Amino acid sequence: MYAIVRDLPSSFANCVTSVDNNNDPINIDLARKQHEDYVDVIKQHVKHVIHVPADEAHPDCCFVEDTAIIVGDRAIINHLGAESRRKEVSGIENALKEVPVIKSIVHMHEIDPKATLDGGDVLYTGKHLLVGLSHRTNQSGADVLVKTFSDKCPVHVIKSLLTHDSLHFKCILSMLNDNTLLITDHEAGQQVMDEIKSFTGDHYTFIKVPEQVPSNILSLDGGKFIIYQKDFSESEKVIIEELKNKRGVQVKALCMSELIKADGALTCCSILI
Repeated sequence: MYAIVRDLPSSFANCVTSVDNNNDPINIDLARKQHEDYVDVIKQHVKHVIHVPADEAHPDCCFVEDTAIIVGDRAIINHLGAESRRKEVSGIENALKEVPVIKSIVHMHEIDPKATLDGGDVLYTGKHLLVGLSHRTNQSGADVLVKTFSDKCPVHVIKSLLTHDSLHFKCILSMLNDNTLLITDHEAGQQVMDEIKSFTGDHYTFIKVPEQVPSNILSLDGGKFIIYQKDFSESEKVIIEELKNKRGVQVKALCMSELIKADGALTCCSILI
């Protein structure tokens, strides 16, 4: 397995965010420490970690997940929904070229200049590619993924997220392994779960997590080890009981408070290949 990560820039406090941080601004030193701790855990479980230097002109650049989608030996460079972030992709494209399993790289904006898509709206489970429409990902972006990857796996477009306030699809959904998904236990989560079931039947088992932020976990070692968000006690109970106790998953809690202020979830800061 390969992982791509990108250093957190000193300009991080100027990131694109929907969160009002006026009363509790982002602590850059703490944010950098939290990001470094995250990368250190990944290094313990992924043999090849590719570091991309920070780009001070792009405060959000550490959120590499949004920049590319990889299925098998093919990658697509996304056309990000936030215009100010679109030049982040160049450093990630260079990193992708270092991954031997990737044989071809295509650009979304060259296929359809009207398409926009953030990787936070896409979940590849190994069996299906699930694409959630959002304020950052439009139908044209989803259509490009269908054109690019439909010969690799079924691509299913999830539309119910548009009726809710979640920034990204994976703000409310993440995966443990290729047949177990974690989902936020609220109305949006229920609607997304119903849509997924309408496409995939009973292929997936869903674990409902009470709070939104900790429903996004980072799964490593084929689902045998996960990172989850610290300081969400109700969700931690579910994660410990359902994942650690029942399934024998090794778990690691990390506090990512400063990245949460930037709308960051655990999957946001890495691309796993």
